Amino acid sequence: MTAIQTAKTSAVPDLYYDGGEIDVLWDNHDPAIDWYVTHMGWEVRRKELWWPDQRIRKGRMTHLGYGTWLNSVITAQRLPFHYAERGSVDPHIRWCWRTKQLQKTHDRFTANGIRVTDIYTGPDGKSYFDFWATAEGTRLTAEGDDTIRGAGFKPSCTRIGVRDLRLAGKWYNEFVGMNMVEDRSEDGYLVMSLLENHSESGRSLWILEQLAADAYTGQIDGPIRPLTLIKERDSFFAYHRWLTDNGVECGDVGGHLEKGRVLFHFYDPDGNRFNVSYC
Repeated sequence: MTAIQTAKTSAVPDLYYDGGEIDVLWDNHDPAIDWYVTHMGWEVRRKELWWPDQRIRKGRMTHLGYGTWLNSVITAQRLPFHYAERGSVDPHIRWCWRTKQLQKTHDRFTANGIRVTDIYTGPDGKSYFDFWATAEGTRLTAEGDDTIRGAGFKPSCTRIGVRDLRLAGKWYNEFVGMNMVEDRSEDGYLVMSLLENHSESGRSLWILEQLAADAYTGQIDGPIRPLTLIKERDSFFAYHRWLTDNGVECGDVGGHLEKGRVLFHFYDPDGNRFNVSYC
């Protein structure tokens, strides 16, 4: 049985899903923009030079819609939030994007030399394939949905692989505040939800899915970072302290500690990284 922390007290603030960030190497930032515009139909909504942490030398970010940002920094040290592993094991976190005519999309990606998996049936019975974006090989997941309007890729759920569904569901409820939407543990998954910052429904869906018995479960800091937001600054810092006090391994707080945006990440018992911000 998988060991799991049990919270001493309940001090989880409201966490709002707020889109996500894709860490991109500095020299690849402009080619990455072109890749996502060309192959996923996203549009450049905003470009900024920014300093997400006092210790960086240069920073830039590009908003491609749906709360999705490409972020690049130049730094002389490994910062607590702004780094990513590449060329290693892919995380068990799948950031999913709905698109029409999944087979045609798969064929188009294949014809353009993009690395893809075969189309497979996900734990929820929907059709998916994983693909590796840009020259950096950043994995995203396409989900078939012929009911959506327009072309391109639209937001969907986030899938997280875990060793023990029952324990993981309890952990995400106690430490993240996720609510159970549907218990399909007999079929190998749970559907959980969090508040969402910008959506008509006001809720984001997270699927916890059963990992294979031999799956790697060490900590992985991948370039894909679905992001949650805490709207009160004091609550952000209190949550970081509470997680640490309850034995959850957290990265140090990064960003602008005196005033402005701050971020930290922590890991679930299966090594999956969870990202939190205040701005």
